[in-house]
Amino acid sequence: MNKKLLLATTAFAGLAHLGAANASAAEWNVTVGGFMEQWFGYGDSSIADAEGFDQQGDVEIHFKPSITLDNGIKIGAMVQLEGKTDADQIDQQFAYIEGSFGRVVIGSENSAPMLMSLGVPSAGAGLDSGDLPNWIGGVNGDLITTTFNFSRDEDSAEKITYFTPRSYGLQLGASYVPEIAEDIDAAPNNNNGVRDDAFGFGANYDRSYGDFAFGASVGYMDYGDDEAAVGDNPTNFGVGISLGYGGFSLGAAYNDLKDSVSGNIESYGVGGMYASGPVSVSLGYIYGEDDGVNTESNAFEFGVSYDLGPGVSAVGSVFYAEQETAGVEVDGVAVVGGLSLSF
Repeated sequence: MNKKLLLATTAFAGLAHLGAANASAAEWNVTVGGFMEQWFGYGDSSIADAEGFDQQGDVEIHFKPSITLDNGIKIGAMVQLEGKTDADQIDQQFAYIEGSFGRVVIGSENSAPMLMSLGVPSAGAGLDSGDLPNWIGGVNGDLITTTFNFSRDEDSAEKITYFTPRSYGLQLGASYVPEIAEDIDAAPNNNNGVRDDAFGFGANYDRSYGDFAFGASVGYMDYGDDEAAVGDNPTNFGVGISLGYGGFSLGAAYNDLKDSVSGNIESYGVGGMYASGPVSVSLGYIYGEDDGVNTESNAFEFGVSYDLGPGVSAVGSVFYAEQETAGVEVDGVAVVGGLSLSF
């Protein structure tokens, strides 16, 4: 306990020293941004009554105050407001300190391995998000993603994260999550049904060599212990790679979620994209399997987008997915189109 207290005191004393310069000459700058995606489409699944037209969307408004101190250190924050009525109206909120030493983030923000991971490229609505069940009923979205698994609710848990400066294309990051829970301001409790002491590491490489671009990522997440659920100690490992030349880009990724309670989920993805002027097209594939429930999955996406202006794109996708669980198969198709706005 004394060692943990000493470590925490030393860390925050160091941060306070970094920001001790006179900030009287600096002024706060507050910007507003965010994104909006509005989709209209048709989905058809082999399960009963799971077909028809639908309109879906996602929107967030981001408030971003920041200030640069006289010593060059930047301090800022972000509050992400959900644009649709939601049980958790504030998606994420965090503060950060940034300088030549790197970047420190504290609050509700995605972990280092999640933020640094590379996935399957898409010009369309996106295959690698795990959202395909929104259009094709009966499929498990955890098998249709190669990014770090959201089912562990780690993405919005309060945490502290450090990123090194990027040097020669390489950046490292690490996160510590005291409790995998959001918006809980209470005394620490190691037996409250919430996983404790989660941590993760990530590395990302991004560099261009003339017309050739190369990227790679690797990450590991330990989702902590839950003393109220014996044996529940899931971990997540993922790697990704991207290659680019001219208007062509290729990407591949692998993710492995090990869970001693529900089983292991493995997913493999690959995709390619070509961009010429305002038009981009892509083709992606993800295979996933869950040995805990004996499920295998195959999912495909053909995507296209047209840039109408800065931050405005018309986007379309055709999806196909099939999953088999203990000999029972579900398959389906979906055609989706809409507008993607980034501001």
